[in-house]
Formats: sequence, structure tokens, C-alpha cells
Amino acid sequence: MARNARCTTCLNKMFELSFGKMMIIAVVALIVLGPEKLPKVARTIGHLLGRARTYANTVKQDIDREMQMDELRKLQQQAQEAARSFETAVNDAGRSVEQEAASVQSSVNTSLAQAETAALSTVTSEVAATENSIAPPASTATPTVPTVTANDEIAALEKSIAEQAMQPVAEPKPIISPEQMSLSLSAAPAEPAKKVA
Repeated sequence: MARNARCTTCLNKMFELSFGKMMIIAVVALIVLGPEKLPKVARTIGHLLGRARTYANTVKQDIDREMQMDELRKLQQQAQEAARSFETAVNDAGRSVEQEAASVQSSVNTSLAQAETAALSTVTSEVAATENSIAPPASTATPTVPTVTANDEIAALEKSIAEQAMQPVAEPKPIISPEQMSLSLSAAPAEPAKKVA
């Protein structure tokens, strides 16, 4: 805009005509052209000056339009760069959340496996201790009642541990749903820059 103002100022200074200069030009034209041709020449010069002004205004408008287009292109590039940086930040945050979830899942699985082995070793040692301390039944003529043996208890414990291990571990819910992420990443149309007068 400053460049256009300078050009306009230069043109005004170059074609600046005072009343005295105009009178001198009119007297010289009257002498050179004569009174018959002077009105035709004045009309022709008026038309040419009008066309020149129209052409100058058109060029000025084209230059202004190009400058505005350049500004809009720069704004568009800035908006695209901001959208790209936001998208990479969201992707990085998503990856870090996924890595955290994977590490938590692996630590839970490790803890579960350790708990299973500890429970199994405890049950096995208890069964071994009870088998050693159980005395053989005395041979009497009393009716036999079916009793639960230590092996049956071990099998029941192993079955319950296996069932607990097979139950799916609840996955953590994502902080941002895929719909919310796609909505935040979709670029909103940039409003055109307002022309500053």
C-alpha cells in the first residue's frame, strides 16, 4: 500500500499543472494550431487523458488486487502450517498415550503372572504339607463318607486361577474419541482478511 501511495505522489508531482502553466500551454496551442483546429484537438486530448486515467486506475486496482491475493496466500500458508503442527502434536500425544497404555498392560500382565505362580507354589506347598500330616485312616467298620482330597483342592484352585487369568482385562477408555479428534483436525475455513483503509 505504501508503494502505491509513493507512485501516486510521483505522478501527481510530474503532472502538476498550475493555472499559470495551463494558460501558457493554451496560448501556445492557439498560436500553433489556430482557432479552427484547437477545439478538435482539445476534445481529442480530453478523451486521451480520460483513457489514460482509466488505464491508470485499472492498473492500480490490479496491483491492489495482487497484493491482497499475496496476503491471502500467506495467511493460507500460515493456517496450513498451524494445522500441520497441531496434527503432529495430537498424533504424538496419541502415540505417547498408546505407549503408556501398553506399558501399563504389560506390567499388569507381569503382576498377574507373578501372582499366579506365587499362588500355585503356595497351594502346592500347602498340599504337600497336608499330605504329609494326614494319618492313614483306621480300619474300623464305620461307613465311609466321601472326603475331599488335597489333589481335588489343588485342581479346584488351579481351575479358578485359570478362569481368572482368562477374563479379559478392561482396556482403558481413550481420552479423546476418534470423532472428537477428526472434528478438531478438520480445518475451519479461514475468513478473508478485512481490507484496511
